Amino acid sequence: MSKVHIFWDNSNIHYVGLNQIVKVMEPEVNTKLFRTYFKGLLQLALNGRTSGKLYLAGSVPPKGDELWEHIKAQGIEVELLKRTSDNKENANDVSIQASMLRTMMDNLGSGDTFVILTGDGARGVLGEGFLADLERAFKAGFKVELMAWEASCNRYLKDFALKSGTFSPLEDHYFEITFIEGGRRPLPLTLKP
Repeated sequence: MSKVHIFWDNSNIHYVGLNQIVKVMEPEVNTKLFRTYFKGLLQLALNGRTSGKLYLAGSVPPKGDELWEHIKAQGIEVELLKRTSDNKENANDVSIQASMLRTMMDNLGSGDTFVILTGDGARGVLGEGFLADLERAFKAGFKVELMAWEASCNRYLKDFALKSGTFSPLEDHYFEITFIEGGRRPLPLTLKP
């Protein structure tokens, strides 16, 4: 039975939602209360299929942040990386790409699916980055799916997904995969067969 391997760039998904999407979808909301509904997003990516590798990379949280333990309880492997001295992310993409490549090598010939949750396609022209690694997965016989906020998705990454696999704009599920702390709860998820 084929499996679905999910590789999740938390910063790209969460911060684009926080800094761009919520302002369009719910302009009256205090953006500090915007939250990603991890369970809903995972269910959307799996779409009822059997899970394989579930991997998320993000930045080390502030002390007392219990979010990551909640995510691990969903069966997701979490890699937390320290931010740089100027508070920038440090190697999250590289960590995800290394996990993708290892999973690819461990599952050659399986016909499995790679679902990538990101919109970051930088460095693809250099043979590096998510675009280059998705191309490698596709050439190795994996199905590829991209889930991203369309408003900020790298056009080359999106074009590749549309040509070689599928692209699912997260805006279509905004109210199912996000919530407002102390306010709006996520709607029940609508999955497509």
